[in-house]
Amino acid sequence: MTRTSRRTVLKSALLPLAMASAQGMAPSASAQPPASVPSSPPDSGGAAPKAWTDPKTGRRIVRISDQEGSGVLYFYRHAYTPEGDIMVIKSPSGIAAVRLKDWNTTLLVKGKENELLFMLRKTREAVYSVTDAGEGDAAQRPKTIYAIHVDTKKVRKLARLEAGGVNGANADDTLLLGTVSYGAKPLQPKDAASVAKFGSAEYAALGPDGKPLNFAKAKGVRMLERWAARVPAELFTIDIRTGARKVLHRTEEWIGHAQFSPTDPGLIRFCMEGPWHRVDRIKLLKADGTGLRSAHTRTMNMEIWGHEFFSHDGKWLWYDLQTPRGQVFWVAGLELATGKRVWKRVEQNDWGVHFNIAPDNKTFASDGGDADMVAHAPDGKWISLLQADTIVDADLPSYDEGLVTIEKFKSARLVDMSAHDYRLEPNLRFTPDGKWLVFASNMHGANHVYAVETGI
Repeated sequence: MTRTSRRTVLKSALLPLAMASAQGMAPSASAQPPASVPSSPPDSGGAAPKAWTDPKTGRRIVRISDQEGSGVLYFYRHAYTPEGDIMVIKSPSGIAAVRLKDWNTTLLVKGKENELLFMLRKTREAVYSVTDAGEGDAAQRPKTIYAIHVDTKKVRKLARLEAGGVNGANADDTLLLGTVSYGAKPLQPKDAASVAKFGSAEYAALGPDGKPLNFAKAKGVRMLERWAARVPAELFTIDIRTGARKVLHRTEEWIGHAQFSPTDPGLIRFCMEGPWHRVDRIKLLKADGTGLRSAHTRTMNMEIWGHEFFSHDGKWLWYDLQTPRGQVFWVAGLELATGKRVWKRVEQNDWGVHFNIAPDNKTFASDGGDADMVAHAPDGKWISLLQADTIVDADLPSYDEGLVTIEKFKSARLVDMSAHDYRLEPNLRFTPDGKWLVFASNMHGANHVYAVETGI
């Protein structure tokens, strides 16, 4: 079958398939809270308080951002200096630097056109891009990649792209990693209002009855449309010193979530985007383009996995696993050196849009989700701390290392997110000392960046 005919066949069945898809789917000084922290429940109708104690959890929360409309990087993108004293965030005025010992925020790069990407790992530099003006989607236009030193404000040019974008740098800051899909259309036409409110376009689609679908189901429709498009795509690196661009992988599949290991400068993981139950999602690859392999193998229909992230020591790859989708929930781990697998059971109400791991490489966190999302959790709008226990009656000495080891999470709720609209993803991350979880929320109406004390 030709590429054109395959695309036609895929699109001819798109809406009913989409409807099926849419049904579920280095230590630093710890920051100190204000001396007096009032008890104030989230109130979506009022101004965001600077600090309060969550009345339902007893945890102290501080608002980090000064400007309404501020936000954080995607949950796995590196946001801290090597010394762990500065974090970078997004603001309506540009890119901001946050001093973690007292949450003092200063503007680092002025201008909304500067898109914050990540922090380098060896230098105190934040990487950002500036896209050329023009028509059409920004991903299809040329852009320049820069790095700015958070102390000196010195800027240097790292690379120039004709299309696509850069997602990260390797552990020794010698290579940038990027992806491009030639001719791909955005999942949803972008409008300034929804991007400002939710950090991305607000998905919209109609069901077979002509009625609007909810956000989660509409996103499923748009994901299937994009997956079916089958446009040429590349995964590439750029040598920061020479500017040389090297294509590591070519495909007509949809590449996403490309990242280097935080410790191994030659290891890459990326995903095959699309409806999770239709794709072999997580891939591992060496920086020279060899060694492509899958990180997980499907064993049942509707088994899904994704939203992958490395442990801080780079030894484990972790991901959201559901067996099957929307029914049984795990945070699954692959030990990269040995192939050992550990699955940590997650209760329905503890599932999150994203999970993340603390610097101790054993404590996890979940940012929760609303009832329309894949877990359909009746009481899932919480930011929670997750710590694993051995399964009751486990006979550990008899365990076969070639089989999956099963553990179970116990959760501690940190933040009541009942007033949060999950069209804005919280994208939580631990601070380098593990004492705080940073996240974005609209629980008081406007988007802000917050931190909650973890107690670990």
